[in-house]
Amino acid sequence: MARKTLNRSFLFLLLIGLAILLFYKFVVDRRLMIAPEWHNKLSFKTSRPISQAAMNDAIIGKFSTGFWKSNLTFNINHNDVIVFLHIQKTGGTTFGRHLVQNLSLKKPCNCQGGKKQKYNRNNKNRKRSKLRCQCHRPNSTDVWLFSRYSTGWKCGLHADFTELMECLPQYFRKFDGGHNRQTFNRKYHFITELRNPINRYLSEYQHVSRGATWKKSRHKCNGRLPTIKELPPCYNGSSWSYVTLKDFISCKYNLANNRQTRMLADLRLVNCYGNSSMSLQQRNQILLDSAKRNLKQMAYFGLIEYQRESQLMFERKFGMKFIRPFVQYNFNQTYASEVLYKLSPAILYKIREINSVDIQLYNYALKLFKHRWNELKILMNITN
Repeated sequence: MARKTLNRSFLFLLLIGLAILLFYKFVVDRRLMIAPEWHNKLSFKTSRPISQAAMNDAIIGKFSTGFWKSNLTFNINHNDVIVFLHIQKTGGTTFGRHLVQNLSLKKPCNCQGGKKQKYNRNNKNRKRSKLRCQCHRPNSTDVWLFSRYSTGWKCGLHADFTELMECLPQYFRKFDGGHNRQTFNRKYHFITELRNPINRYLSEYQHVSRGATWKKSRHKCNGRLPTIKELPPCYNGSSWSYVTLKDFISCKYNLANNRQTRMLADLRLVNCYGNSSMSLQQRNQILLDSAKRNLKQMAYFGLIEYQRESQLMFERKFGMKFIRPFVQYNFNQTYASEVLYKLSPAILYKIREINSVDIQLYNYALKLFKHRWNELKILMNITN
């Protein structure tokens, strides 16, 4: 009798332990990939030795304590230009609209379009007309904002850091009528938005499966476009509509993989899109270090998961105020949530694996963001 009772107790405890394990695996483990509110650090095991990691930390440097006291101030009346590096599916469209429609300025941007067409029986699928804005300095026709809605994609559709660095001087030289002096004196204040890599990847998958292609993106580097051999397409035809997640993951040339790192790094350091000169591990490490360095040197970067903090940090850095506060959406309101909760552990692991470099970059960005936010809270006497 005693043995039966003992066996039942053991079986009961075993079932409880199994239930806890399954709960963590299928519920908590997914929540860790949703938004920073659930974690302090996205985890992914890396094979890099400690000595290499320590050396890379030395390259990037410790977080400085003078970010908010630096003399990198923006002057809208002079030759300063805010350059928005817009990475796909990071909330950049919303943030871009804030820049042209939501800033309280002496001379606001003059915008046309951007509204949905009126409903009629012959046009049930109403599309939003293209938003175009002129963002001129006070008492001048010179532009202070380089972005999708102000200047258009002058350096290419969703131009990355490498493309912008090569294109901006040429663009403003033409804008200035060929005069080099004003172009030489311009100060570029780079800004960008980042997002949890897993959520961003799934959001891009959803967008591509609905027909998005970004075919007009140039991916120009070192003055030339990549060859078909360097950057093979993942699909045939006009789009990748209705692609399965399995096929989306399987294409090793998919630019969705580690997109944030690639778009923030200087690709010239790794021979652009040519992959034959070094190992994949070495290439990824160089890109990661470059992306960290460029991110740290930017005038501002925001995180989609921290809208209020991002808004206040931008306002402080550029001396501008937004008219309406940023809206923080719950993850369950996003397209990515529709996919994430249905993923098997194996698929989720594979997505983490092919975005491991972005995960490391986001961990760094999250630490840097919180460091700067904590400094700003003290400076502005923010209590919550």
